[in-house]
Amino acid sequence: MTASDGEPEGAGGAGGAGITGASDGSRIGRASAVMAAGGLASRVLGVLRQSLIAVAIGQGLVANAFTTANNLPNVIYLVIAGGVLNSVLIPQLVKASRAADGGRDYTDRLITITVMGFIVITVLATSAAALLVKMYAASLTGSLFELAVFFAVITLPQIFFYGMYGLLGQVLNARGQFAAFGWAPAAANLVAIAGLLSFMRLFQGHVTAAEWTPAMVWWFAGTPTLSIVVQALILIVPLWRSGFRWRPRFGVRGVGLGTTSRMAGWALASLLVAQLGYVLTSQLLWRATGSDEMRAQGAGFVAGNAIWANAILVFMVPHGLVTVSLLTAMYPRISAAVHDRDLASLRSDYVRGLTMPAAITLPFSVAFIVFALPIMGLLYSSRDPAEVPAAAMALAFVAMGIMPFGVETLNQRYFYAYETGPIALGEQLIVTGTAASISLTSLLAPPQWAAPIIGCGLVVGNILASAFGMWRLRLRIGDYDARGVLVAWGKMLLAAIGAGLVAWVPVIALTGATATWGRMGYAVTLLIAGVMFATVYWMVSTWLQITQVDSYLAAIIGKLDRRPAGRHRPRGGDS
Repeated sequence: MTASDGEPEGAGGAGGAGITGASDGSRIGRASAVMAAGGLASRVLGVLRQSLIAVAIGQGLVANAFTTANNLPNVIYLVIAGGVLNSVLIPQLVKASRAADGGRDYTDRLITITVMGFIVITVLATSAAALLVKMYAASLTGSLFELAVFFAVITLPQIFFYGMYGLLGQVLNARGQFAAFGWAPAAANLVAIAGLLSFMRLFQGHVTAAEWTPAMVWWFAGTPTLSIVVQALILIVPLWRSGFRWRPRFGVRGVGLGTTSRMAGWALASLLVAQLGYVLTSQLLWRATGSDEMRAQGAGFVAGNAIWANAILVFMVPHGLVTVSLLTAMYPRISAAVHDRDLASLRSDYVRGLTMPAAITLPFSVAFIVFALPIMGLLYSSRDPAEVPAAAMALAFVAMGIMPFGVETLNQRYFYAYETGPIALGEQLIVTGTAASISLTSLLAPPQWAAPIIGCGLVVGNILASAFGMWRLRLRIGDYDARGVLVAWGKMLLAAIGAGLVAWVPVIALTGATATWGRMGYAVTLLIAGVMFATVYWMVSTWLQITQVDSYLAAIIGKLDRRPAGRHRPRGGDS
């Protein structure tokens, strides 16, 4: 599904045609749909993968050690280049595509520098695995620390392949090709799931850290690394088919990398601030859970890094499915509009980015509060029944941050398209500063409240930061009818709360009635009460004339109903 499929544009071209096509509103809708489909598959498989991890090793201290180690390559990638590749390079690739050579020289040099840089970073990070583990878990000692370091040594090479996936994916996006980039993570999750199933067949994972053998560690940590390798290598195929050819080119002078470097510096500063917040979160959670396995057996269960990661994964499902898919498809168009100083298009796209995702993310936020227990019970039940209510509480307290997190992401895209890095950094400082201030109060609370308090900090931080970004963008692009946006949000929230109140009673009744059914009981509760929630939300949104919900329904109907437009379906319903 790309305009340039089957139309090679020459070796190494950046694909100006793809960018021009991205300015078509219907093309954005189709591209967003492809990204959403890939995002949905990836999110579902990602949740299944994490569910299998909970079955394989639980959500206790060993799981916390693996989560800490397995997050390291992702964290380092994000700090070094993730935000740069996702937010900064698209505008630069758009500019480069308008050069006489179609951006070939720029893209070749960019890939060469990135490959070399990621090789060096990966080697250095892997060599410093023990120091990195201590950075996020200072209290770890003994066999649990040794296991976490072993996990980290195996997972840290993912950094290089994260980098290749990010860079090649943004080259594809700048060429107007979104399908492979959106679907590659789904393939990666399939590889990880296959590895977990093999591990559970071969080993017993519910043992102490001292009882883990090297073979167990290699199976359990090696397959996630293999999955990221597959995720990156898949993108080579569509790049080759589109006519893209890379030739190593060295040197940076005279090719326009100066602007990229300056913006990369601001993006790096923002990401460093964000990761400092994550370091604090990790340390606070480790302090709450402790690291002594024998002592933990006699105490009540406390949510740690594993449960926090699982709650955030569920949190990210609607964000990745709706917000990220839409923004990825819109971003080349936004960058082009900034370059052309098309303020009308920028305002129109900004309102679309504020309201369209909210029609889905706001009801998801309310649903995650109402259905927290059955959701986490269905997905992450393990041998310890105390894990489920702890996980449910973590999800419920972070749920209302989904929509403001999406708004903040949209704001960041605009700031980087305008090359206003300091404002993007200011928004991130608000998020991290607010979240950290609230999270530190968990030191005064019982350990069981650490994760919920950290969740509150995340929600409040994103609300304040998104409001700051909306204010700054109004000064930049003009009046985009913020009042109308707030009214639309209010209607969506009212409809979601009404649906949540209706579903609350059957959730309580069904949870109690099916308490002995295990996961089947949670599934039945979600099915019955979930249908009630969705039905009431649709009915109230129709009564309140929330047009964004109608747009989603029209798009779904248009995809399912292939008959010509007529009385049964208005024309344009598939856009």
